[in-house]
Amino acid sequence: MGIQDIRDGVASFFVMLNKETYILFRIEILVVLVTLLFFVMFIMDVFRRNIHNTKMATIFSILDAVSDSIVVYLLGAMQTAKFKNRLLNQLFPVWGLVLVSFRYNIDFISGYGVHDQHGRRFIEWRNVVKLLGSAFLNLSSDSRFAVPLWSLLALQILKSGYRFYVHSLTVKSVWHGKSSEVVTEHMRAGSHSSNWKPEECNPENMAGYKYLVYGETKQSIKFKKPQYAMYIDTARNVKKARRGRRPRPGRSTLITLDKIWGCYRHLLDQDSNEGNDQKDLSLAFALSRLLRCRLEDVTLQQKLFHINRKLVKNKILEEQNASRAFRIMELQLSFVNDYFNTRYPMVFWCGFLSLFSNLLLSTVTFGVVCWLAVDIHKVYKPPKNDRARVVHGVNVDMIITWVFMIFMLFKEIWEMVSYLVSNWTRLLLVCMYAQRKEERTRNRCMEGTISSFFKSRITSKLWHGHIDQYVFLESYDNKPRIWNFLHYITIGMSPKKDDGATLHSAIDVPECVTLAALEKLRMSLEKLSSPGIVRDQPDNPNRNQEETIIRGRSLSKAIISLSGADCDRRKGYRWACYDLPTCSHVILVWHIATSLCEMELAQRHDVDLSKHGFLNFILSYFTSCCSSKPYLLDVDNKTEEKKKVTGRLPDELHDMYITANSLSRYCAYLLVSKPDVIPDSFNVPKMVLQETVTRSRDDILKNCDSLKSRYDKLMEEAEKATKDVDDVMRKEDVVRLGAMLGKQLIGESQKDCWEILSGVWADLLVHIAPTWNAEVHKKCLESGGEFITYFWALLWHCGIEKSNLWLVEGLYDIVVVRGMWNGGNTCYFNAVLQSLLALDKLRARMLGHDALTGDLGEELQKLFRMTTNTSGAEGVLMPDKFFSYMCKMKSDFKLGVMEDSNNMLGSLLDGLNNEEHTMVESLFYSEVAKHVSSKECEHTSVTSGGEYLDLSLAIPPKRPASIEDCLDFYATGEIKDWHCMHCSAAAASRNASLNQEDTSDYDGQPEQSENKTYEKGESSHQTDKQTRTPNQNNGKLPMLDSNSNQMEESHREQKEEEKIYRAATVQYRITKAAPILTIQLKRFDYSHTDKADKLEEHVSFQDTLDMTKFMDPG
Repeated sequence: MGIQDIRDGVASFFVMLNKETYILFRIEILVVLVTLLFFVMFIMDVFRRNIHNTKMATIFSILDAVSDSIVVYLLGAMQTAKFKNRLLNQLFPVWGLVLVSFRYNIDFISGYGVHDQHGRRFIEWRNVVKLLGSAFLNLSSDSRFAVPLWSLLALQILKSGYRFYVHSLTVKSVWHGKSSEVVTEHMRAGSHSSNWKPEECNPENMAGYKYLVYGETKQSIKFKKPQYAMYIDTARNVKKARRGRRPRPGRSTLITLDKIWGCYRHLLDQDSNEGNDQKDLSLAFALSRLLRCRLEDVTLQQKLFHINRKLVKNKILEEQNASRAFRIMELQLSFVNDYFNTRYPMVFWCGFLSLFSNLLLSTVTFGVVCWLAVDIHKVYKPPKNDRARVVHGVNVDMIITWVFMIFMLFKEIWEMVSYLVSNWTRLLLVCMYAQRKEERTRNRCMEGTISSFFKSRITSKLWHGHIDQYVFLESYDNKPRIWNFLHYITIGMSPKKDDGATLHSAIDVPECVTLAALEKLRMSLEKLSSPGIVRDQPDNPNRNQEETIIRGRSLSKAIISLSGADCDRRKGYRWACYDLPTCSHVILVWHIATSLCEMELAQRHDVDLSKHGFLNFILSYFTSCCSSKPYLLDVDNKTEEKKKVTGRLPDELHDMYITANSLSRYCAYLLVSKPDVIPDSFNVPKMVLQETVTRSRDDILKNCDSLKSRYDKLMEEAEKATKDVDDVMRKEDVVRLGAMLGKQLIGESQKDCWEILSGVWADLLVHIAPTWNAEVHKKCLESGGEFITYFWALLWHCGIEKSNLWLVEGLYDIVVVRGMWNGGNTCYFNAVLQSLLALDKLRARMLGHDALTGDLGEELQKLFRMTTNTSGAEGVLMPDKFFSYMCKMKSDFKLGVMEDSNNMLGSLLDGLNNEEHTMVESLFYSEVAKHVSSKECEHTSVTSGGEYLDLSLAIPPKRPASIEDCLDFYATGEIKDWHCMHCSAAAASRNASLNQEDTSDYDGQPEQSENKTYEKGESSHQTDKQTRTPNQNNGKLPMLDSNSNQMEESHREQKEEEKIYRAATVQYRITKAAPILTIQLKRFDYSHTDKADKLEEHVSFQDTLDMTKFMDPG
């Protein structure tokens, strides 16, 4: 075959593609393909909230883009296709119109929500443009059934325009778009408001809970002077009377929660449980409207959270019915998801009226499609003996057309059914039923209608019901090379995965997990002895009862499972909750310990954890895909009979084993895949995880290729770590800490071990749930929601947005800056105190269980309490008592006399250090080392400079200067004439016959400098020359400038020898960095002996200061 043959083949191929038969075949194939894509997208859209896998969302997006492109291409291809037989083009307008219509009605539910942040509502106009394209196709084809086609086209354009218009109405509706503003004003309690009174609220019968449910769109919203407080005017009967209309007695159009729960009609009677589903639905919707306020950043009054807490404790968590409590939470988040991510609010924006409008449009569309189908059947006669369209006696075009018609009819029916059996329709029916509080005759027809709607549903699941799992000890050595390769070739459409972040299969939420978590939540709320009060745990015996910290929006620092009857015995585990630096460390340490306990229990039950051969690996892989065994032990006991047969796990351990493992793996999954949910600061979860993965893979667990070898290695490391606990804690070695905790737990009995683990994990889930980041939970709803979101929502309703277990995270936003009293030239004192009150680490210690107990410390602790945003204290802060303690301690401080702030800070820290030295040393003291290197022989002398309290930095000549420039200028320099001991010893050895000296006398002695040119600036104030404390000489970085008197004295003490002087570099490096670094800038120049000149140069302070280059690498 030559080149010419190849050319002829390619040319004939393209000529063949332009033939009528192949053009028609290509169009038909693409029509069938896009129809299948539409069907798959339709199924995915209907069950979107039940699909948890994030890959499905990616697939939906890809199908969306691909199908859209195919539709555009088909419209153009059908337009340009010209056949000799004009009958061949008759069905193209039908196909084009149905494809465009079907394409933009697939996501009739989840197209977009009220807050359409991505602007998807404008797709309606793009839809109109494509419909006009199909209209042009209809004009050019001279269709025989033009009237039904034009009617269907007009209906589709009308539906697109109606959706766009209704969205704008929904945004303005007080039931939807303006709901949060109306709710927050309606629920504003006070003497000026008549909407509701908190003291009248009774959660037992819901009396007084005037939460808005429905009907405010029909009311008149007014404002009362003089506060201009909003209230809803329900006196519509007066207006009706003025218009000559007789109002209906006993009927209320404004429906609140207390009216539904207090209705005496048969279906909602309080003495009957028949209406529990209806009452729970109304409660869930009322709570969802409050939750929407948080997600839309609308502030609610604190009194509302107090009564909400009673409602959650007494009505939701105290019902002794976990399934009902969880059902209420599911309904609540379902309404929130509908509001933000679906078109349901647009369908029900005006109640039954707007629902009827949508049903009318669908009904008319259904009729027009039937009309079109009948016309096609009557008018269209396919040509006989047409091989392009008839296959084995079956006309392909007619088959495609009838499939289209059936899909269109089915879609319209499904859309109407979805609207009718939705929770929104049920809610409207309940509200309409509760408009009358009492009834003379029972309306059985209405009751039967409501009951039938509550029994009819497309699916009983409101969310997917799964929790994802991650096992660190099985995934740390995984490297997703293939997946990341796909990430690069798809240009980021598939997300990139980190090393060691491979997830396990998701599992259904076990019932025992839900029960344990709800019980811990109830117990945590019980610890709030009164609304707004939370006590720190463990309690400080020196703290007065009346000085309890008021933190209405915080969970107490208490792990309930580690307290109680076995408090003393379980104190040994508190370090793993209270002493670790971040929530990410706590999760990983307890997760590794739980995995070790699971391995130990599995080995007791003869489970082989060793590495198998290749064939066994393949067999176990396929069996694991078909098996529902999520753990090392078989716990799939669905029936009591099977539970007795398996005997794999004792009954007393079964629920605790499942609870501990599933929650451990779920919290680890949150750390890996949903780090924004974790109450840690930015990027901390990822950093902690990657550091732990690297340390395990490259160091501790290197070459451990089986669970058995990893278990043995970690037990060995735990034994070593136990001997040097302080060093392991200081290094924050997560793997060894987890191994140490695991070994400690394994030493318990099996029952006690798993009781502790299941209890701690339930506690941790409750403490992880509250967070300020509501946006991340809102985003999770798009993919079906997370298990932890349900607990976040309940805690938010109780006014809890943080946990004191994670103090560092919660301290940034509880500080309240308050003005201070000036007793006369005490601004230096106020400046120091304001700075100390803003230090989060010092605040954590002062408000923690190891706070100071002396007079000075207790008074400072009171000031910290008075500057929290939940203390209730306002106005000017009066630290006069604290200042009097300072005056007694040092006579330099007096009212009306100006002093130096640095001197005040040093004296204050000295006083606190005398009361409790460990706190001041751990927070403020650092250590420094001096490195001097000869440029000639590269000999280096290292001298420890001891501890220091502050850095006294000279301002460099560089302009402008930053604080980092000051550190560079201070920490690095040169010496012209440095006495090099190494060179001097070498010279003395060469001249031993002339001058016998023992150079060993100098070993280990610091080299002296006679340099008088390396001066970084003198002290900035006379207080710098005073002796502040016995450690004052070590309190700062040693000055490099020489003191000639000291040098002469040193010379006299040394033996006479030949001294070699070299040029040298000098560096100061921090060997131990304090959590709080104190810096003093030298603002006075003493170059003139008669006076000190103040330096006015500006020095900029960065938000973040990287101290890495100033640290000693050794």
